[in-house]
Amino acid sequence: MKEYPEHKRRHIGVPRGMLRHITLIMLKEKPMSGSEIAEEIESYMDWKPSPGSIYPLLNNLQEEDLIKPNEASDPTLKRFSLSEKGRSELSAHRHHDQEIRNRSKNIRKLYWRLLRGMPEEAYESYIALQDQIEETYGKLTDLERFKAILDDTTNELKKLEKKDNE
Repeated sequence: MKEYPEHKRRHIGVPRGMLRHITLIMLKEKPMSGSEIAEEIESYMDWKPSPGSIYPLLNNLQEEDLIKPNEASDPTLKRFSLSEKGRSELSAHRHHDQEIRNRSKNIRKLYWRLLRGMPEEAYESYIALQDQIEETYGKLTDLERFKAILDDTTNELKKLEKKDNE
């Protein structure tokens, strides 16, 4: 029987088309190079897009006039910024945000209900809290109060865990 070498753990990337959307969002915020985009994405998740993904994408976005070279940046590093056409494209494709949210909900439900065995009633309360956090954050004006509420909730859950472990 043929033995296979141990494979590196595969990291989950982003759904098809999402790298394009994420790149446009990042370039809306500030001019960035391909390596800076890859590093920033890695800082958010356990995945880093390869140069073979980033650079062809940047070339395509530039050919489509969605991004443009940023002349004011360091001449030794090719940075791009979002063009007006890119801003329009980004606004027109807001459905990607909802796609991410839906995928996240499906994975959360699979994890909590199936893998962790969370009862349906507890899961419904958990998801209601998660939904409320997302909705509140979207309309937020008082970040300090929002953070304080989250910190208080976290501390209450830690107290509950500690009490159950006694």
